[in-house]
Amino acid sequence: MAEQREIETKYEVGPETAAPSLVGVPGVDRVSTDEVFHLVAVYYDTDALDLAANRITLRRRTGGKDDGWHLKLPDGADRREVTVPLGDDADAPEGASAEVPAELVERVRALVRGRVLAPIAIIENERHTTYCHAVDGELLGEFVDDHVHSVSLLPDGPEKNWREWEFEVPDTSLGRKTAIAVDKVLRAAGGERPDAASKLARAIDTEAARPPVDLPKKISHATAGQLLTAALAAYRDKLLREDPRVRARGDDAVHQMRIATRQLRSVLTEFSGFFEGPARAALSSELKLLASILGAVRDAEVLAQRFEDFDADGELGGAGAALAHRQHAAEARGWGRVELALNSDRYFVLLDAIDAFIADPPLRERADQPALKSLAPLLDKRIRSFARQSTVLLADPSCTDDDVHAIRKHAKRLRYASAVVDPVVRGDLRSEVKGLSKVQTRLGEFQDATIARDAVADLAAETTDPAIAFRLGRIDAIEEIRAGQARAALPGMLRALR
Repeated sequence: MAEQREIETKYEVGPETAAPSLVGVPGVDRVSTDEVFHLVAVYYDTDALDLAANRITLRRRTGGKDDGWHLKLPDGADRREVTVPLGDDADAPEGASAEVPAELVERVRALVRGRVLAPIAIIENERHTTYCHAVDGELLGEFVDDHVHSVSLLPDGPEKNWREWEFEVPDTSLGRKTAIAVDKVLRAAGGERPDAASKLARAIDTEAARPPVDLPKKISHATAGQLLTAALAAYRDKLLREDPRVRARGDDAVHQMRIATRQLRSVLTEFSGFFEGPARAALSSELKLLASILGAVRDAEVLAQRFEDFDADGELGGAGAALAHRQHAAEARGWGRVELALNSDRYFVLLDAIDAFIADPPLRERADQPALKSLAPLLDKRIRSFARQSTVLLADPSCTDDDVHAIRKHAKRLRYASAVVDPVVRGDLRSEVKGLSKVQTRLGEFQDATIARDAVADLAAETTDPAIAFRLGRIDAIEEIRAGQARAALPGMLRALR
């Protein structure tokens, strides 16, 4: 299974539009052409178009240089393509249905949840390819002129013919510069941005999407219920976007998925009074568990990097590396639990429950009030109350590290809640939100140092090497200073919120 980032721009053109020469485009020294390919792709999705609704396409394509199964996933403004070679079905007739490879089903399991993936469209394409090269022969980009014929396999689906251009570049700064230069030439030659995001969207004649949350044109006029439901939908979508990346152990994916679970939970906890019935509490509990499973990986990952930084200058003689080694082992164990969780029935039941909650939110009557007059004052009250209570607790000599950690978790929930209310935040409340973010950062610094000290103490209790024990003591002293500095800064920052 291969994976790469796909950076391409599409253009809609008329049937008689002449493709321009790309020689002379800044950086392009020469071009070369390839044979004409006759591509046949069968696209797969569920009956509900769950993949298309999340900007994902899955196809089996033959007739070109990259015959195989292609799964395209959103990656910011670009897409990430996962490719699996054809298996026992390599000799199947073009356009025939085949079984989707298990490794690709795994990547979209959170979206399909056991539903059948079946053909929804067949797209045939006569492809003319031109390669752009730099003076040293480096490939700068690939221009294709596609003559497309599609048949939708959906009920009453259309049959279509059209032509489009694509320009794809490598994931490099030079590639992106080339794309900008070529874009000007292709636009001047008659290329226009297509209305459809992909060939599949055009073939099935629909831009599949989840039902939108009903919001007024001027979002500041939204009710509390509308803002809360829209936030839940946005965070749900973020969780589902990150799920395939977590399964592939993508960079920062587990961190972003944990944030999404916490954001969902913050809406349900900080604004609990706007919901009725037991579903809210049940969802909150399940999300808390999921966040903790994801957090074990993320926390170990952060600590490992923190300890490796101690050894960067070589003064601590491997003590940082020894600590990091333990964290990498903990991270590996955490990944095992994440994989079990994301493939469990319990996880899929949770996702279904989130969808149902958003589709028909159990809102109380007070949720019909304008968000400006209900959510914003509530957030203001919560932040000020948090600041007062935290100031008193921190001033208490019996305040423990666990107490400070509880303050941190409360601050994080409020910060996530403030993002929900942001469209109606005004004046002093906006300043409070900014101050809250700074407080949460300081609390995070304290927590990181405290957890690091615990890890140092665990290793120090087991080591029999006096030299390592001494170096661990130096690391502990550094972390103690960091924790003290972070905690000392908190009272003044909290007073500013009151």
